[in-house]
Amino acid sequence: MDFGKVLTRAWQIIWKNKVLWIFGILVSCGQGGGGGGGQGFNYSVDSGQTGQLPPQLERFANQIQRFFEGIPEEQIILWVVGLIFLFLLIGLIFWVLSVYGRVGLIRGTLLAEAGKSFGFRALAGDSWARLGAALGLNFVLGAAAFIVVILLVLFGVVFGVFTFGLGLICLIPLICLLIPIFIGYGVYIEMANVALVGDELGISDALSRAWQVFRNNLGNLAVMALILIVGGFIAAIIIGLPVIVVAAPAVLGLIAGGEEAFGRGLLISAICLVVALPLLILLNGIIQGYIKTAWALTYMQLRGAKPKRGKAKA
Repeated sequence: MDFGKVLTRAWQIIWKNKVLWIFGILVSCGQGGGGGGGQGFNYSVDSGQTGQLPPQLERFANQIQRFFEGIPEEQIILWVVGLIFLFLLIGLIFWVLSVYGRVGLIRGTLLAEAGKSFGFRALAGDSWARLGAALGLNFVLGAAAFIVVILLVLFGVVFGVFTFGLGLICLIPLICLLIPIFIGYGVYIEMANVALVGDELGISDALSRAWQVFRNNLGNLAVMALILIVGGFIAAIIIGLPVIVVAAPAVLGLIAGGEEAFGRGLLISAICLVVALPLLILLNGIIQGYIKTAWALTYMQLRGAKPKRGKAKA
């Protein structure tokens, strides 16, 4: 497999057809960020322990505490349930947008390889026709992964209880083994999506075709995955650097300790965030677009498939 050709051609396609950036942004809607994982600050909001927090933060925390103390418990439960459903709905919408963006990127890549020009409206309509099948495919693949993760967690909990926690140490090699397995599953998902959209297959046929390509080209796919994962990680770090700059004024104001300094720093950080956020979203969309384009080209090269001359024009 010619890795250089795939990577170079992917950049040529994504740069020449800037409409694909929009679909890359849509894909990034479902690429969950690495959450903050429980790194909290241990402090007290008790008014007798001032000095651990700036006065303005302490007053704000006390106001929030008094606000929730004045709300009946039944209303709090209703709010929590409502928020859960709201977050689930938002998550569902983002997932649909992400799948739609993936379909658009695959279709755009195939059309570009076939030498056809396309605009946003044409590509959006062309992608809409395959959205239902793509949602079904990704639901099946996501549900399978979710079930496996749940079973593994339950096994770990039961095993840890029966061994009084000591047995969890024995699971460390298993956890290390699961990392490449899940990476491989992610590659299989990429192949299945390209098979579904590019070869215009049904869900079961796309799964079978993707497994055939995956099984017969494991080494090539492993190398491409390593390239894209490492490259994407480096790009994400570079793009994330402006976030440090954005947060710096607020952090410096907090360190200074004065209410006026913190307020001014927070305002500057908020303005910087408003200015930088569109650029960060755009850059992330370009990266996601490039990665999906590279996977589509990888599938085509491994299968020796010629792009179908589908619809779409400007």
